[in-house]
Amino acid sequence: MTNQDSAMVVGKPADRLRRKSAQADRYTSPWSLRERFGMLAWRIVECLLMRPTPKALNSWRLFLLRIFGCTVRGHPFVHPACLIKIPWQLTIEDRAAIGPHVEIYNLGEVLLQERCVVGQHSYLCGGSHDLSDPELPLIIGPIVIGPEAFIGARVLILPGVLIGPGAVIGAGSVVSRDMPPWQVCVGNPCKPLKSRNWLRS
Repeated sequence: MTNQDSAMVVGKPADRLRRKSAQADRYTSPWSLRERFGMLAWRIVECLLMRPTPKALNSWRLFLLRIFGCTVRGHPFVHPACLIKIPWQLTIEDRAAIGPHVEIYNLGEVLLQERCVVGQHSYLCGGSHDLSDPELPLIIGPIVIGPEAFIGARVLILPGVLIGPGAVIGAGSVVSRDMPPWQVCVGNPCKPLKSRNWLRS
């Protein structure tokens, strides 16, 4: 993990959340005109040039993501049926894999480290709202999936969460806090269940 990556995961999940920007009221977008234009342009490219591609054209999908500012290290895999909200806030490392119908709603930064797997229909949610403020301002937080981690099908990961190296998150889990390395974690709320350290030997 680089120094920049390390800065994303300091403190507890709640400490990592921050407001996107000052909003005049609850109906005003927190995104600049340039950001909104970029997201619209990406949505068009994603729909027309990425999603229709066969699974084998992974290099083409990585090329499109790089054009829109995604940091790609090595040779990860991105399934054509996934959805990525903001590519310039996504980092994908070598041999990481994003499965079919995964949605990466990365209003905050998302880092997928080497050889991690995000299973089908999982939802990485990088944003929420400050419910203590009547204007409900947008709050965002980073999500980091550690190396060798495995995210099962239909998992929901909330903003500010770090999934430790080698952790397994069971199907259908809701993850609102950090999960420790090399543990099998399941449930709503997701909790460590047992060790998988035997895989490291």
